[in-house]
Amino acid sequence: MLIKVRRAPESRKDRWSAVAFAVVGLALAVGAYVLLLVSVPARHVQERDFTKAHICPAAGRAATSPDCIRSVTATVKDVKADHSRRTTHYWLSLTEGDGTVLRVKMNDMSYPVVDIARKGDQVTAWSWRKQIRFVELNGERQYTDADPRGTYHLPAAIGTALPSLALYAFWCAYWLARRSGASPKRAPWQTSVWGVAALFVAGIGALGGFSRDSTAATLRYTAIGAAPVLLVATAVAVWNVLRDRRTKSDGIEVEPLVPAEEEIFGGVILGDVPYSVEGFNVIVAGPDGLASTPDPTANIARRPVPPTLEVVRVRPSYRSDPVQAVPGSHVAECRDGETTVLIVVDSKNLPWVLGALQASRPAAPKEPAPAE
Repeated sequence: MLIKVRRAPESRKDRWSAVAFAVVGLALAVGAYVLLLVSVPARHVQERDFTKAHICPAAGRAATSPDCIRSVTATVKDVKADHSRRTTHYWLSLTEGDGTVLRVKMNDMSYPVVDIARKGDQVTAWSWRKQIRFVELNGERQYTDADPRGTYHLPAAIGTALPSLALYAFWCAYWLARRSGASPKRAPWQTSVWGVAALFVAGIGALGGFSRDSTAATLRYTAIGAAPVLLVATAVAVWNVLRDRRTKSDGIEVEPLVPAEEEIFGGVILGDVPYSVEGFNVIVAGPDGLASTPDPTANIARRPVPPTLEVVRVRPSYRSDPVQAVPGSHVAECRDGETTVLIVVDSKNLPWVLGALQASRPAAPKEPAPAE
């Protein structure tokens, strides 16, 4: 599989990334505010009003009140199924006594009315606040898509998931703007550890939104579930801090492995050298040395790497590198004379790269045996 790379942003990319994360965090925070403090309470009120609503009387001013549940006797005109978007939605067309045609989208959770409704059947449609909320036929009741019960679950789930993601975005903005000098890595633990934690907490919040019936219960559920996640994340962060204090270098130990035959894999060679060519995203490592090529089969346009290239160290990908590699890639930092050369490949292919470079260099002459 080829490694896809794209040119890195300008040298101020950390600052611009910080601004982008701040904007994203603000948007997520506003979204959480609107959902949890506006949308969810409004849907709770609507559900409470619906469950407490009484049946409209047969006559009088109250009979036309939108806050009571009004019955409408209608005749089934047809039942149609919409099979779009991998799900089936059923529409019930009803005709009132005065000829008014109602087209009602039914709830998809169950189909007690849709399964038995036939053209010409008499049904009772129940309207609340000018919308048909459920339909009854032969003692069976099926709610419509306008059923106000439980509609708060989805916005509650999304709204509870957003705060942890917003906090993570704000943390990334702060770290990139003020603390990014602590690590040049493209995926430093200072952001990745808390990113994983934020995703777990967001998932717990979403689950709480779907499984709890009030905002307070949802937040309590999320807080209880988030506690062990944050405890583990803190422990991992402390371990990384102690590890960084013990090891001053971020170099990676890799044992060279000379390929028995040619190995072809995705990679890119970067530097002001003839064998670094735009579009040459395939590396060939063999017992005779290393080469780059644009051909996935490595049959044409090979650019061999000379034996003058020496590996300085192997390290993770840096944000300052001239390309952004796919996750899992490492960098062999090399020198060809006075020129710095970077070889970016998947970490599993690095032993072959180092082995091929080692094999391309001529063996050191043996020292003559001392005279007796």
